[in-house]
Amino acid sequence: MMLSRRIKMWLAALAVVLLMAAGIKATRELCRQWLLETAQSAGEDRLLSYVGDIRRALQRYHYLPYLVAEHQDSRRLLAGEQQVQAQVEPYLAQLDKAANTKGWYILTAQGELVAASQQPDNWVADDGRLIADKLRQQGGDVVTLSKMVDGQARYFLAAPVYTPAGIIGIAVVKVGLSTLTESWLAENELVLISDPGHTFFLSSSHRFSAAWLNEQAKSWSNDPIQAIRLYSGTELATWQLGQAPYLVQTVELDDLRWKLYYLTPLTELNKAVAWVGTSAAIVLLSLLALGLFVVERRQKLRSKQQLQQLVAESEARLRRMFSKTHVGLMLVDSRGKISEINPTAMRYFSLSPSMIHHIVAWQLFETHTGNSTVMLLLKNLTKQQEWGEISGVEAMAQRSDGSRFPVLFSLSALPWYGEKQSLITVIDISKRKKAENALRAANESLELRVQERTEALQAAQAELVQSSKMAALGRMSSAITHELNQPLTGLKTLLSSNELLIERGETQLLMANTKLVNTLLDRMASMTSQLKTFAFNRPEQLQPTSLPDVLQQVLRIHQHRLENVQVRIRVPAQLPAVLGEPQRLMQVLGNLISNALDAMTGTTSPSLVVAATEQDEQVVIQVTDNGTGISEAKLGSIFEPFQTSKKMGEGLGLGLSITANSVRDMQGSIIAANNIDDQGARSPGMTFTVVLQRALAADLERAPVDQLVEAETGPARPLD
Repeated sequence: MMLSRRIKMWLAALAVVLLMAAGIKATRELCRQWLLETAQSAGEDRLLSYVGDIRRALQRYHYLPYLVAEHQDSRRLLAGEQQVQAQVEPYLAQLDKAANTKGWYILTAQGELVAASQQPDNWVADDGRLIADKLRQQGGDVVTLSKMVDGQARYFLAAPVYTPAGIIGIAVVKVGLSTLTESWLAENELVLISDPGHTFFLSSSHRFSAAWLNEQAKSWSNDPIQAIRLYSGTELATWQLGQAPYLVQTVELDDLRWKLYYLTPLTELNKAVAWVGTSAAIVLLSLLALGLFVVERRQKLRSKQQLQQLVAESEARLRRMFSKTHVGLMLVDSRGKISEINPTAMRYFSLSPSMIHHIVAWQLFETHTGNSTVMLLLKNLTKQQEWGEISGVEAMAQRSDGSRFPVLFSLSALPWYGEKQSLITVIDISKRKKAENALRAANESLELRVQERTEALQAAQAELVQSSKMAALGRMSSAITHELNQPLTGLKTLLSSNELLIERGETQLLMANTKLVNTLLDRMASMTSQLKTFAFNRPEQLQPTSLPDVLQQVLRIHQHRLENVQVRIRVPAQLPAVLGEPQRLMQVLGNLISNALDAMTGTTSPSLVVAATEQDEQVVIQVTDNGTGISEAKLGSIFEPFQTSKKMGEGLGLGLSITANSVRDMQGSIIAANNIDDQGARSPGMTFTVVLQRALAADLERAPVDQLVEAETGPARPLD
């Protein structure tokens, strides 16, 4: 038996050790995964920060080539006036010194050097030809070139020099990128940059310089990056540089075609993982030792259980007495003497231990106005042979100082060692009584509070309305600013160009610029016209209006846009006049048809349907197209002002808002919905439904339409 027991203990110990080993391994791996995810997140943030640094640093030099391209002496030198070279090269040297760059150069359109701010020995002819080729491939904008020059990273910016006849030369600025690495060195982080040919030309580390990395890359037989897969499915890349592993995160700058590398050292991370594994082993071993101690302790405690049985009966009596610590408990004998009392009851009645032996239970309760049943029961306990339990009876109790307080009284029989005893339970309900009085007072003031709350809600509603107005004003200001800034900027640029054109006498370009100025002014006038229409007041009185007449005028206005659109007009004969205003109704139909035509731009077979029907006391107008439609998420805000899906400069987003306001001013309603086919699926296009009131019978004027216009195909024509 003893041998079998020892075998079981050894097997249990072995199982515990195996579980500990598995737990330590799992803990190490979880810690490693968490630290890698943390390092990945931090690296992504740093990559974004460094991309911003590069953009901002290079943006400062972007305008420099234009200083040479607009320099008159430089342009004369490129035109063949060699005598101005003595003035051009000092000018380039001054620019080089002022901009803190590494060289300024003027090239021919084929990339041959004409003038330089430094000695021509610093210029490589192949660079000029490469820059000229890039300008011809990319067009007439600034081009960039990055490379290693004498072990240093250099960045070239080049801009063409134009004349009316074409490109006569190229202005080139060579910029050193040391400013980038200086800020990165201060951060003590490892950042690398490579060109499209995967050649490193910039490094923030003196130890792992760009030249060293390019030399090491020659000996790499394959990609040195190794992948690590996390539990979340994310793959991380690691790189071994020297004897240290690094977490590698990269991002490519599309415009520069540079690749940015951010390397996070993993040495400290691996040390932390090893420390966590060691700590976990120590903790688990401590828990195992504690478990063995607890088992041994239990074995010793079992031998003492028999000695504790005599104490258990006494403890059971105390547990019964004090099981409910939040109520007063008293154990009384058949004569009413108090044999046991808990601290709560002593506090209730303001009793001291010496006073308990000189009083009986009934003396603790008020004898004049209290519950007579309770008093009689406590005074005649010796005469009661059997009684049921009394629970939750309200009574008045009195303290040793004579003060009274309300209680809930309960009494139950509790035989003890053959002697008849009773358990009295007392709960102080003073707070409940005060709460009842407070509730009564609260009920009396409830109406006043409701009135005050109503006034507060009204004030809050007024404040909310004011806030909504201010928010709408903010959106309007933002939209107007965005829409007007673009033409204003264009006007400023065109007018500046006109000054130069006037000096040069180039009248044709001047006339073209003047036309563009008029176009921009017309666009701004259109925007202000929309705002004026948006703020137009509600008409004072509506009048019967013929829908076919209005529709005929709208179709004439849009005749040229409807030439390639399949148009169907479905208006029944004897359609009643609607209650409205002719100009507003024309604006509503014109906006809906114009909006439909805009939505069908690019549609293979555009189709427009305008239908009108009479329903009860209303006239329902529907305008349906097969255009692009709108997403369900934006459908709810389609009639809000300044909501548009068009590009900047194509509208303020007031068309549908003006339409909705005009319909409401004519006591009507408008809704928009995406088209649905017979199977309940979404089909191309949208349908706008306008509901207007029919004119009163006394003022009703029938529209002069004697037939149903149906299925017109091809260019739209006026209604007959």
